[in-house]
Parts: sequence; C-alpha cells; structure tokens
Amino acid sequence: MKKFLLLIFFAPFLALGTVSPDNHGVQSGEVDPPDQEAFPITVDFHCPRSFGFHIGDEIPLTVTVEASEGPIVDLVNLPRKGEIHGSFEVRSMRVRKRQKDGRTVYTVLYQLQSFEPAIAVDKVKFPPLRICYATKGDWNPAESRYHYRSLYSQGFDIFVSRTATYFGPMKDIKGPIVDERVAVIWKATSGVGGLMVLAALICWPWEYIRRRRRVECQSPIPTARDRALKALGEARERCFNYKDHRKHLFFEINAILRHFLKDFYGLNTANRPSIEIVNQLKDRPFYEELKGFVERVNQVIYEGDAPADVEPIMRQFNELLEGIDGTMHQGTNHDKAG
Repeated sequence: MKKFLLLIFFAPFLALGTVSPDNHGVQSGEVDPPDQEAFPITVDFHCPRSFGFHIGDEIPLTVTVEASEGPIVDLVNLPRKGEIHGSFEVRSMRVRKRQKDGRTVYTVLYQLQSFEPAIAVDKVKFPPLRICYATKGDWNPAESRYHYRSLYSQGFDIFVSRTATYFGPMKDIKGPIVDERVAVIWKATSGVGGLMVLAALICWPWEYIRRRRRVECQSPIPTARDRALKALGEARERCFNYKDHRKHLFFEINAILRHFLKDFYGLNTANRPSIEIVNQLKDRPFYEELKGFVERVNQVIYEGDAPADVEPIMRQFNELLEGIDGTMHQGTNHDKAG
C-alpha cells in the first residue's frame, strides 16, 4: 500500500519530463539545429579486393585520415612495421601527407599478413585505430604543449578464403627443406673446383715462363749475319714510306753495314766514316769488295741520286754478308757478338 501511495506522489513529477545535463530542457517538437558542424576528422578504409585473399597473403590496406583546418593530428599510435594489430602482422607501413581543399589528408599504406584460420569463406576484422588529435583549446601554456585526445576509428572487415577444415591457431610458415646430402655434395664440388682454379692460376704462369725459357735455350743464337739480314729486310719495307725511298735505302744499308762490322770484327765504329772503318780490314778477306761497296754507297749518299734499280746493290750486299760470315766457318772466329 505504501509503494502505491509513493508512485501516485511521484507520477506528476515524472510527467514533467527529464532534465538535460546542461540544465536545458528538451521541449516537445525541438530538433537539432541545421547548422550543426560535423566532426573535424574522418577515417576511411580501402582494400583493392573485397574478396579472395588467402591466409598468409600480403594484404594491401589504405587508411585515409582527413582533418579540417584547425585540429592537429598525431599518428604516433598507429601500428608500425613488425607490430601486431589484432590478427594482423604489419609487414610495411608508409605515411603520405598532402593538402586538399583546405583539409590535411594523411594516407597510410599498410601491407598486412594474417595467419588466422577460417573454416569457410570468412572475414577477419582489422581492429579500430587510435588517432590522437588536439585543438587550439587543448594548448597548455604552462607546459608549452598540447593535451591530445584519442579518437578510435571504425573497424574494417577483410574477407579471406578457407584454408583448413578445423579451427585453431595456424602454425607458422617454415623455410624450404634442405637435403643435407645435396648440400654436402655442393660444398665439396665448390671446394674442389676452387682448388682447381687456384692451381691453374698458379701453374699456368709458371709453365708459360718455363716454356719460354726452353724455347730460348733450344733456339740458335742469331749471328751477326742473321741480324744484318733481318735489319735489311725491315729497312727495305720501311723505306717505301719515304718519297725518295731508293736513296733512303742506301742510308739504311750504310747503317746496317757499320753495325755488322762492329758485331763481326769488334771494331770501334762510333763517329767514324764507313770508308775509314773498312780501311782497318786491309789484311782481312773481302777487303777490296767491302771498299768498293762502301764507295758506291757513299757516292749515292753524298754525291747524287740513287739508281732506278736497287736490286744489284741488294744482291751485292747479301753476297758480302754471306762471304764474310763464311770465313768464320773456315776456322777463323771473328764474331765478337754477345
């Protein structure tokens, strides 16, 4: 009976309506003002595929945070690379910032990976993100810093495909199985191959040097005649580069003859005319032939042009070299060459 009387007593007060926390009564028929401002920060999610990801795939997820002019956004609490966020591991994370129509747009590019098993086609929820922000009214002059507030975004569902017929924690991915026998064979082959290459690098230069020395020891030492004939052939080829090549050939023959007499007889030919050098060989064979040959060469060098046909002088020079060199094989060794 007492409860009934109390209810009758408080019924008129309840009929008067409730009181708002700001001591403003809500009158009948009152609506929200049409110019009420929207929240200054918006968060949106985007995934390139809404279906078909498999467990273990890297899932790209784009988070767009737009802030109007005024609020200060701090993304320090977003999950970073290597961290776990719900059922997802963050493989990579990049943040881009740009201005758009007076608003600041932050684009967060995630690469996610999840090993949460699903019995059938299912979805895995990406948990809400904590975003810190502050307004001008949150500035604390005494501490010279802002007092940030926390804003939690909505969650986002990522659809995945079936991976197993049971529900439970999935085992981590293991690396490839290594066949130890193959590894041992490969290491042994690499070691033997390396040793063979090293041996080849050491032995090849040594064998090349030995071969060169053996060839040099087996090859006969060139005589003064051999050196003179070789120089004569080279001079004949070289003289064709000159306009007056015939006369130039006589200069070369004179120089070759001087070197030959120096090598064969051991004469001092430095700063001495060719005819004076030949005069030292008056008691030697072929003196008259040498004297006549030198006079003919000097006549072309100092007095006139070379004859049109140089073959006779070439043959005469060859015969002189052969004849003088032949005296050595008859028992008189005049070759002083080293």
